[in-house]
Amino acid sequence: MANLIRYVPSFRGMKALANSRDIDQDLERRANQVAGVAQSGFDSLDLHSGRVQVDVLQAQSDSDRARVAVIARHPAALGLEANHRILGSAIGAAR
Repeated sequence: MANLIRYVPSFRGMKALANSRDIDQDLERRANQVAGVAQSGFDSLDLHSGRVQVDVLQAQSDSDRARVAVIARHPAALGLEANHRILGSAIGAAR
């Protein structure tokens, strides 16, 4: 018969880990990979209205949660994403 193990989570420890600089650096590395793949995808499109600029908003460890954002800056970016899924397909580069 299996022994039962009691697990008591350390919420302070989880918060410290989530707010660590290591997590921020990993998120930034992954976001830069996604941005690079997305930029290549947008550059391969034949746009008549200029180049799509892909930016990374850096993670902030002073908040309650580590996060980072990859943003396509172009007036037609929403439509391009809907039709071509450049950003959505670039997420696989973050692995």
